[in-house]
Amino acid sequence: PPGPPGVVIVEEITEVTATLSWTPGADNHIPEHIGGDLESATAIELNPWVEYEFRVVATNKIGTGDPSTPSKVIRTKEAVPKTAPANVSGRSGRRHELVIAWEPVSEEFQNGESFGYIVAFRPNGTRGWKEKMVTSSDASKFIYRDESVPPLTPFEVGYWKDMEQEEASEKTRSEGNESSVILTGLEGNTLYHLRVKAYNSAGYGPPSNTVHVATKKSRWPGLNNTLKHNGFIGFDLWQEGHSNSQVIETQKTSAVVLLPDVGVYIIEVCAVSEGGDGTPSSQIRIPSFSGGPACGSEWDIGWKSHKFSIQAKCFYHFFINCNISTGIDGPFNVMVKEEDRRLLSFLWLL
Repeated sequence: PPGPPGVVIVEEITEVTATLSWTPGADNHIPEHIGGDLESATAIELNPWVEYEFRVVATNKIGTGDPSTPSKVIRTKEAVPKTAPANVSGRSGRRHELVIAWEPVSEEFQNGESFGYIVAFRPNGTRGWKEKMVTSSDASKFIYRDESVPPLTPFEVGYWKDMEQEEASEKTRSEGNESSVILTGLEGNTLYHLRVKAYNSAGYGPPSNTVHVATKKSRWPGLNNTLKHNGFIGFDLWQEGHSNSQVIETQKTSAVVLLPDVGVYIIEVCAVSEGGDGTPSSQIRIPSFSGGPACGSEWDIGWKSHKFSIQAKCFYHFFINCNISTGIDGPFNVMVKEEDRRLLSFLWLL
C-alpha cells in the first residue's frame, strides 16, 4: 500500500466547510497510478463554532496506507443557532412563581460564543409576549416571579346531608381564582354540611371549618288539597301599574280589594311558600270606570267566561288553568263579585 500523505494544511474555513491540502506520500512502486494526484479537498456539513482536526489516508487497490499526521486544530466560524431547545414545559412554583423548563442545546449545536436563551411567555388569551434573557448555555430552567399576579388557587367544596358521612360527600370545584360556587341539585328543607379546600398539582391543603346551612322549603307544588304541606304560606294578589303592585297576601281563598276609579284592574293569583312564589294564574282584566266596574253583555278575555245578573249586582265567573312550575295543573275557578260601586270581591275555588 502507499505511504502516508504529507502534512495536512487547512487553508479556508467557513461556518460549515474547511478546505484541506497535503502532499502525496510514497507510492511504494505501485505500477499503476489511479487518482493519486489530488492534493486538496473540501470537508462539508461541519457544525459552526466547533473545533476540528483532519487526517488524510491514501488508498489503492492493494490496500489503505497509514493516516497522515493530524492537522492543527481549527474552529469553524460562528453562525446563528438553528437548533431549538427540546421539551419546553411550564409549571407553577412557589407563590407568585412560574417555572419554565427545557433541555439545554448541546455544545456542538450552539453555533457560536456567548450562547444563551431568550425565554418568552404571555398570559393566556393575550397577544404580547414578555421576554427574559438567560445567559448561561447550561441553563435548563427559568423562574419568573411577579408579585402583582395573584397565584392560581382553585378550591374544592365538599357537601353532604345531615346524618351522612363526610366520606360520601359530593364535590364541586371553583374555576381559577373564583372564591364562590353555586351548588345545584340540593334537596329542599334539608340541612347540609360544607367544607372548602384549596388544591393544586401537589395535592390538597387543609380543610376549612365545617359550615352548616339549611336549604329553603320547596316551592309550593300546585293547587290541590294539601295546602298545609310543603311550607304553604298563602296567596299573593297583584295589581298592574304599581311600583309595589302586591295588593293582598292571604291564606284564604277569597279577598276584597278596592277598585280604582278609572283604568283596568288586573287580577293575578299565585301561591307563596318559603321557597318563593309559584307560577301565577292567568290574568283577569277588569275595566273600571268612574261609575264602577263595567257590565256588558259579554267579556272576551281569552278563556272561558260567562256573566249573569241577579237584581242590580253583576257576577263574573272565570275558569283559569294554573300551570305550576312543577308541571302539576291545578284548574280552579275565580269568581268576581261587585259588592258595591267601588269594592270588588272575588274568590278562587280549588
